[in-house]
Amino acid sequence: MGVQVQYCPECGGELFYDAPARRYACKSCGLYVTREQLTDLRQGIKIDEDERRKRRRQHGEYLEWWLSKK
Repeated sequence: MGVQVQYCPECGGELFYDAPARRYACKSCGLYVTREQLTDLRQGIKIDEDERRKRRRQHGEYLEWWLSKK
């Protein structure tokens, strides 16, 4: 059984687990929460898969634009 990928309820980016701190972190938007806080966020904010894809695409387009200006 593989590792289940967790997605950020705020931006749709990938969440990474910080084992020493026992928290999840999103490298895209900086969200830093415990498992309980993550569950609360997900219950309050239901982001469907289409919305997650849309946000990820927009984030990628923004990064591409930002990097092109450097």
